Amino acid sequence: MKLYYAPTSPYVRMVRVAALEKGVDGRIELVDARAEGNDTEDRNPLNKVPAFVTDDGEVLIESKLICQYVDGLAGGPELYPKDEAARRRVLQHEALIHGVMDAAVLRRMETRREEGKFSPWWDERQKRKITLGLAQIERDLDAMVAAPTIVPITLGCTLSFMDRILPDTDWRADHPKLAAWFAEYDQTPHMRATAPAD
Repeated sequence: MKLYYAPTSPYVRMVRVAALEKGVDGRIELVDARAEGNDTEDRNPLNKVPAFVTDDGEVLIESKLICQYVDGLAGGPELYPKDEAARRRVLQHEALIHGVMDAAVLRRMETRREEGKFSPWWDERQKRKITLGLAQIERDLDAMVAAPTIVPITLGCTLSFMDRILPDTDWRADHPKLAAWFAEYDQTPHMRATAPAD
């Protein structure tokens, strides 16, 4: 199996932590997606990471799909429950967290626009998504992290990414439960092993 990656991508990191949780990381070859001469565009026409190649040659091009595939491999905890009601709850929580992540990415991209093209309206819209999303996560945190599903992985990678790219966002001030949880989760071996180098 091959994982096409960029070292700072939070979407890639989610897959890597999931693989560690399942105990299959040693079976996955990391391929630098931006290295000269690789075939990232051949694997993923969107030229995005992560992209994942299974042992059978199937190519998966979205982090949530890849995590579900990894969960189907032997070993480790059940990241996506088989029970339909429990699975829907996990997928709903995962979607909420990904929405916060996507808004953080869009804010980051907005700051990279040429001078004079920055849109305060668009930036505020993404800030609002982050604010509302984190408020919901704070309310539901106990249920979201009660089991070792994909949800804590996604949440930990999202908060770590926000710390790196949105230093002006003090999310801890209004979310004490979330801040306390993340302080502990961020020090777990799998998070430490996948932390991007500064």
